[in-house]
Amino acid sequence: RVVGAILDGSINKATFSRPDQYFQLSFPTTLPGVDSNVLDPSLAWKDLGAFQQTCRKLSGLYKVNFLKFETDDFMKNVATFGPGGN
Repeated sequence: RVVGAILDGSINKATFSRPDQYFQLSFPTTLPGVDSNVLDPSLAWKDLGAFQQTCRKLSGLYKVNFLKFETDDFMKNVATFGPGGN
C-alpha cells in the first residue's frame, strides 16, 4: 500500500513527520490502510536506545564517507542533504 500511495500520488496528501535528527528524513505519519507503527522506523525496534545508537553510528559513517568528496563542489552540495547537513 505504501508503494501504491507513492505511485498514485495519494502520498502527497499525507501528513509527514518533522525531519529526523539523524538523517533529515520525513515519513508519512498516516496512510490509509497502513498501520502507522509501520511508517515510523523507530517503532520497528524493540529497544529505542539501540535504534538511536545505530542511527548515530550510521550517520557518522555517512559523514566520514563524504569527507572524501569535500573537494568536489557537486558532491559537497549533495552531502548537505544527508546526516548533519543544513
